[in-house]
Amino acid sequence: MKKYLLNFALLILAFSASAQDFSTVEGVWEKGKSKNIKLFAIENSNYKEVASSRVDESGRFVIAFYPAKEGIYALNNYNFYFKPGDKLSINITDTSYELKDENTPENIEIARWELLVTPLKEMRRRTQTTYADFFPLLVQTEKEMNYKASTPNKTFNAVFDKYKELNLLDIATNYLFSPRTAHPRKEDFPDYFKKIDLKKMIADPFILNYPNGLSLLGKSKIIPIWTGESKSTEKKKDITASPESGIIDNEELMKVADPMVRAELVLLYAKNKQVLIVFDEYVDMYSKYLVTDEQRQRLAQLRFPLIKNDKGEPATDFAFTDANGKSHALSDFKGKIVYVDVWATWCAPCKKELPHLKKLETEYKNNKDIVFVGVSVDKEKDKQKWKEFLVREELPGIQLFAGDEASEKLMKPYKITGIPRFILVDKNGNLLSANAPRPSSPDVRTVLNDALKK
Repeated sequence: MKKYLLNFALLILAFSASAQDFSTVEGVWEKGKSKNIKLFAIENSNYKEVASSRVDESGRFVIAFYPAKEGIYALNNYNFYFKPGDKLSINITDTSYELKDENTPENIEIARWELLVTPLKEMRRRTQTTYADFFPLLVQTEKEMNYKASTPNKTFNAVFDKYKELNLLDIATNYLFSPRTAHPRKEDFPDYFKKIDLKKMIADPFILNYPNGLSLLGKSKIIPIWTGESKSTEKKKDITASPESGIIDNEELMKVADPMVRAELVLLYAKNKQVLIVFDEYVDMYSKYLVTDEQRQRLAQLRFPLIKNDKGEPATDFAFTDANGKSHALSDFKGKIVYVDVWATWCAPCKKELPHLKKLETEYKNNKDIVFVGVSVDKEKDKQKWKEFLVREELPGIQLFAGDEASEKLMKPYKITGIPRFILVDKNGNLLSANAPRPSSPDVRTVLNDALKK
C-alpha cells in the first residue's frame, strides 16, 4: 500500500513538473537514521532552505520544488545542479551516494566529481589520519581533475571547472582546520596550497553561488602563513587580527573584487561587530562597498539589536569563589567597568587569548575604573587543575571558579553556547555587551576606552 501511495505521489509530481517546470528529487536514505531530508539553495554563499521531505520507514523520500535560478543546490551535505524541470534520482549511502534511474547530464558530471573526491572527504572523517596521508592523495586528485564537462548545457560547462576548483579547496582547507595528531611544517605543504589565488577567487561572482564560498575565502587567507609565504610578523598580524583582516582592509584585493562579492563580504563581517561603537566605525569605513538598497537594509537590520544593548540593561548578577575560597559577585564591582572572560582550562581557543589578555590587563593596570574578571567553567572535579593552571600561567586579575554552577548562573543567563566568551558591564552594572570583542581583537581597546568615558 505504501509503495502504491509513493508511486502515486511521484506520478502527481511528474505531472506538476511537466506543467509548471517543477524539479523533483526522489531517493532512498541509507545513511543511518534520519527523519528529514532538506534541500538548500545557495544565496550569497549561504544556505537557504527551499524544500524538505520526511523519510519514511523504508528510507524513501520525495521533494518537489521550483528552482528560482539555475545553479548549485545542496541536498543535506551533497551538492547538485538544478534548472527548472530537472529530476534527481539517488540513493544516499554511508559514505557517499549513487545515482539511479534517469538523471540529468549535469548531475552525472557532479556525481563523477564526487566519486573522485570521496576518498579525500573520507580521510577527513578518519581522525587518525594526518597530512602525511592526505597530501599525496590531494596532489593525485589535482592531477585527475583537469577534465572538461561536455554536457549540452553550456552554462553548466562554463562553471563546472570553477566548481571543481572551489570544492577541492574546500575539502583541503577543511582537512587542515580539523584536529589532527600531527601538523605539517611549511616545507611539507605541496605546491597546490602555494597556488591558491585569492585575487582570482574574489574577482569572480561565482563564489557567491558556492556553498559557504565567502567563508572559504576567509579560511584560504590563512594558508600563506602556514606555507611560509607570509613571512613577516607584521603581515601575519594583519591577516589574523580579525575575521575581516587581510580581506576587506586589503586595498589590493578590494580593487579587483567583484562588486557584489565585496558587498557581501562587508555584510558577512558586520555580523562580528557586537558593540554599537565598533559597528558604527566599521560601517563608516566599509558601507561604501554596498551596491544595492537591499544590502543597505540588511546592514541596518544588523544594527537594531546593538542599539538596545547600547542603552544598557541590568547585567545578570553572579557570585563565585576565587582560589582562596573568597566569594566575589559581579555586583561588587559596581562603579567600575567589568571585562569578564568566560573560559576553561581544556579550551584551546581560550588559551590562545591569554597572552593578549595579559597584555591588555597590563595596559590598563593603572586605571582604577576597570577590572578584569576571569570565570572558569571547568567541572567541579577539575578545581585543583584550575588552581594549578592559575599559578603556572600567572593569570592576573580576579579569577573565579564557577564549576557545576556555571550552567544555571552564567551560561544560560548570558546565552553562552561556546567559549571563550567575553562580557562587558558598565559602571552602573548594566550590560554593554554579552559578546564583547576578544582581547586579540583590534576592536577591544576602542570598546573599553569608550566604556570608560561614560
